Formats: sequence, C-alpha cells, structure tokens
Amino acid sequence: MRRLVVASLAVVLAACGGQSGSSSTTPTPTATPYVATESGFSAVFPATPAKQTQKVNQPGINADLTLYTATTNDEQVIVGYEPLPLAPQQSEIQSRLDAGVAGSASNTNGTVLSKSNTTFLGQPAEDAVIQAQGAVVHERIVFFGAKLYIFEGITRTTDAKHPAYDTLLATFKTL
Repeated sequence: MRRLVVASLAVVLAACGGQSGSSSTTPTPTATPYVATESGFSAVFPATPAKQTQKVNQPGINADLTLYTATTNDEQVIVGYEPLPLAPQQSEIQSRLDAGVAGSASNTNGTVLSKSNTTFLGQPAEDAVIQAQGAVVHERIVFFGAKLYIFEGITRTTDAKHPAYDTLLATFKTL
C-alpha cells in the first residue's frame, strides 16, 4: 500500500512541480492535533506522523516537498505540502486540480471511480476516489495561495471505512 501512496502523491506533486517519498510512523495514544508550524497546518493524525522533506528540482522550480505520513492496521493517511513559487491564478486552479487527480490515477495504474469539486476551508478543492490494485485512494487537493496541500486516505477496499482520513480532514487547520 505504501508504494501506491508514494506513486499517487508523486504524480499529483509532479503536476505542480514535485516528487515524493515514504517513511514509517510511531503510534500515539491520544488524538492531540499534530502541529506542523513549518508547513503551516495542524491536524489530528491516527499516529504521530513521520515527516520527510525532499528537494524538488525541475525546470523553473526549486522547492521543498514535505510529507506527513501515519499508518494504522487498516488505513494510511498523508498530508503532502509544497510551497509553490507563485499562487496559481484563479483561471488555472481547476485545470491543476483535474491534472492532479488524473495524474494520481495514471501513476498508480488506477481508475478514478469518482471525483467532485468541493470547497475546503473556503478554497476550491477536488475530491477523488481512485481504485488501484490492492488499494483505494481517497484524495483531496487544494491550494491555499502559493501553498499546495494533498490529503490522502488509503484503504484496501472501496467499502472500507476511512475514519482517520475523515478525522484528518475535519481537524485540518491552516496556521
């Protein structure tokens, strides 16, 4: 499942100039929000997230990508954060959201089962469910100005509950 997550995030972030990696987590006993001051957010994860930062070097882009990953027996959740050189113009946002979802599906050899536009904390966002071999990715992509956030909840089946992903989204706050 971890390789699928990494592959999914890699395509989404590549659409915005990024790449991704993976790491492990340590369980936490409480539902205290994790505060990622340097990435500008707080949220409740199912375990203390493992943090990994990578350099993104592509033509015209030199940025850092930070992943926060937490895994339980039934679910894996990720927040991906990338500061962008410039905020996308309003006319570009929808095409970038669509490209991110399409890229995630393509990179995981998956199929987009559903996608829909939504608003997340007052910003245009896109939700998608992607079926790939052995995993189902619930994904939300959103821009806050020049900050890109990608949220993923990965389960094994389409009918599996994803409470950690739901909690992550419900408790996410920008700082």
